Amino acid sequence: MKELADARAVAGFVFVTDESPVYLKAAAVGERVTLPLFKPPWIVVDHTPERVLVARWPGRLFRAHVVSPATDEERAAMARAADNLRSDAGYTRAIAVDLLEEISPSVLFGPQGDAVIRVIEAVIALDEEGARKLASARHPAADREYSKAWDRWLAELPKAAHNRNQDHASTLLIPGAGTSGSPIGHGFAVVWHMLRKSARLRGRAESFAVDEDGDEAVLDPWRTAGGALLDAAMAFGAPHLVDSHALAVLTRAWNVVFPSLDEAS
Repeated sequence: MKELADARAVAGFVFVTDESPVYLKAAAVGERVTLPLFKPPWIVVDHTPERVLVARWPGRLFRAHVVSPATDEERAAMARAADNLRSDAGYTRAIAVDLLEEISPSVLFGPQGDAVIRVIEAVIALDEEGARKLASARHPAADREYSKAWDRWLAELPKAAHNRNQDHASTLLIPGAGTSGSPIGHGFAVVWHMLRKSARLRGRAESFAVDEDGDEAVLDPWRTAGGALLDAAMAFGAPHLVDSHALAVLTRAWNVVFPSLDEAS
């Protein structure tokens, strides 16, 4: 194992999924990961958990330090990696990192991240029957309460006033709103991504259709079931944004279909 560098310019987080390069997937705590070739894709080190882009799930999260370049070749590569990168980007492109510690990826979804992961795991296992049960049990006022929770969160952000008092039903992320874009980071986006994946694996052929914009849209019962799971992620992942009435509304479908998991609430 290579010795860890004394000079560490940047500390942050590296998120590794099944679609990450082999040299990252095979890495372990205490190791130094170095690009095989000093060219893109670079190793992305996010400065805070809120900045981590969770485009795939599941994944492993590491605390990492960027290794300072020691040779002219390394310095030139780091300069190329930093080209056109804004100072406030929130991440650093690296050619080598030291993996210091593996931590629970639940931190990516905020203080109640474990509860959000329970919802994600339920989505991953969802089948057609479960989707129908969720869809039929979803409260008629769920869209309204989900949207109101978003508004309460936006009210905490001085620079997000222009996003308030809108219909946020089915909203997954608001780019530029706060550091994370949502009350639970990319949690809503992961829930919806995995919902689509489950519908593709276990749903019927008619679970998808092409909309007027040429995009593929998920159809009921999966669409409404997805709404119910977003409701649960909001209620469990951001409990400070829901009052007792909203909690009952947003968790009704969840508690009907997953009564053995209701301790998450």
